[in-house]
Amino acid sequence: MPSDRTRLSCACLVLLTALAFVPCSHALEVVHFRNGDKITGDYLGREGNLLVFRSPLLGELRVVDTEAVIIELPETPVEALVGLPPMNDDRALSEFAPARPSSAISPPVPDAKPPAAAPAPPAAKPALARRTPWKGKIEFGFQQQGGRQNTLTASIRADANLKRGRNNYVATGRALYGKNTGRTNADRSDASFRWRRDYGDRVFTQSITSFVRDEIRGINQNWEQNVGVGYRLHENPRNTLNFGGGVTVQFRDSRGLEPGTFGLIEIFQDYTFKLNGRLTLLQNAVGQYSPDGQGTFTVVANQPVRTADGSENYKLRFNTTLQGKVSERISMNIRYEYEFDSAVFARDAESDQRITSSLAYAF
Repeated sequence: MPSDRTRLSCACLVLLTALAFVPCSHALEVVHFRNGDKITGDYLGREGNLLVFRSPLLGELRVVDTEAVIIELPETPVEALVGLPPMNDDRALSEFAPARPSSAISPPVPDAKPPAAAPAPPAAKPALARRTPWKGKIEFGFQQQGGRQNTLTASIRADANLKRGRNNYVATGRALYGKNTGRTNADRSDASFRWRRDYGDRVFTQSITSFVRDEIRGINQNWEQNVGVGYRLHENPRNTLNFGGGVTVQFRDSRGLEPGTFGLIEIFQDYTFKLNGRLTLLQNAVGQYSPDGQGTFTVVANQPVRTADGSENYKLRFNTTLQGKVSERISMNIRYEYEFDSAVFARDAESDQRITSSLAYAF
């Protein structure tokens, strides 16, 4: 029989799928013009300095990028409109105002004295450029069951991202805890910070710093520093697929294994698919392998004794998230996470997989 946790996750998945077919009150993108007009529809991309936009009523439009800005709802903050020229700029207004016919201009009066020149207005202070703010969300999941079994599971996750010029920063943190009939079956915390820098339209470099502690799997601390190069295989307004590789320096202190620093070869892949204005699918995978194994220890007479050399050291991670937006700030999330770590002393703890459902608040 499926557990209550599995039934809850399936119910959330059905709800998120249903939300995908409910008519949205707005489209995914809105084009804002300098005169305040707005048109909803689909952003198709760029052609030079033109924004290509499809409106259900007006068809396909091409707008000069200095005259409008694309706002992605609900993820793009309204502050992005600061890039448009101010509407109180006479020069900007004159570009949109139709030219007056010459007959409308009053002819000069003969022998009239020229009007006195108006005093020059004081020089305006240069406007300060507003910096792009961080965006992120906080997720919280909780389940409690009583009866034949007493089960408690809780998870909290926070992530934030910032895109500024060619740089893209992502910070994440997570804590998991669970008990079943008085026995702790989950006690994990991890965090990471990723910096990607674009070089052209396809190539990028990345640096990832991460930390993991998992009491159940016996990982006291695991620090990793990765540097790599990636290639953007495919990108459009709704799909992005990246692939790449690099090297990782790892320091690990775990129960039953010799602490030490190791070098690993890494390959990675991530994919983002915006199904519609409400649903987004996120997926990423990482594989790591180290030619240097870890020594295995056991305790004899209260002293650690080496029992094996060259224990394999490789890891696989696969994560998938389905995010459904309930409102501009609230979303429901279903995550499937799988991790296999050969450098764990207890063989029955090498693999770890879970399905979690949570509510999130965006900021």
